[in-house]
Amino acid sequence: MDNNERNKEIEIDLMPIFRAIWSKLWLIVLVGVLVAGMAFAATKLFIKPTYRCSFTAYVNNQHKSENLTYQDINAGKQLVDTYVNVIRSNKILTAAAESVGLDIPVGTLKKIVTASVQDETEVIAIYVEHQDPQTAYILANAIANTAPTYMSEIVVGSSMKIIDYPMYSDARYKPNYVKFSLIGFLLGAVLVVIKVIVSTLTDDKAKSVQDIEDRFSLPILGVIPDVLQSSDEKGKGYYAYGYGERSSSKDEGKRGEKR
Repeated sequence: MDNNERNKEIEIDLMPIFRAIWSKLWLIVLVGVLVAGMAFAATKLFIKPTYRCSFTAYVNNQHKSENLTYQDINAGKQLVDTYVNVIRSNKILTAAAESVGLDIPVGTLKKIVTASVQDETEVIAIYVEHQDPQTAYILANAIANTAPTYMSEIVVGSSMKIIDYPMYSDARYKPNYVKFSLIGFLLGAVLVVIKVIVSTLTDDKAKSVQDIEDRFSLPILGVIPDVLQSSDEKGKGYYAYGYGERSSSKDEGKRGEKR
């Protein structure tokens, strides 16, 4: 079998699937919209919104030489990575929470406070996420005011300076309702498409003359129309038999009388 025959067979096999999907497009969209609505409602009811507050800080290596060397650059990068980990230590987080009278367990503080390096520079960003925007703002400010003092004591020969202090925001950070709704729509649509594909592949009924020719590679000798026709169409149909010979229903009646 050459490549042309293989491509032809694949095209013939896929076309019924494409036609079935196209015919059920309305159902795919309908189910997708319904599942998207359910996802939106579930997100709205069962996932509590969280709010985020952040600030940035510059980490300085006081042991840098006048002529910047590769060792100084490498030490600065390592120092930034150290700060990212140290700023989430139990000592700093607990001291920051206690300074503003927040009674939050250390385990919870570690979950809601994160830090990251900004574009491989000596600038770090600290994020605080909480279900109350006011609490997130207060805790972020507490960390910004407490961390520089503790950092210089813990990491000797370095300093931390705040670049941008936290700003209050009541804009929801999580969850993203649009994202969850889109995921729900895609999930519903994909499930319907899979159902249509499975039904098409497992359906072995011949629905047309073309289906018989394509499936068995045999010529069609004759076609027998549906006997359940309307009153206007009765008597006009022909029955195919033999090798394509046809006769009307009236001729059949005459033959019966002669017999």
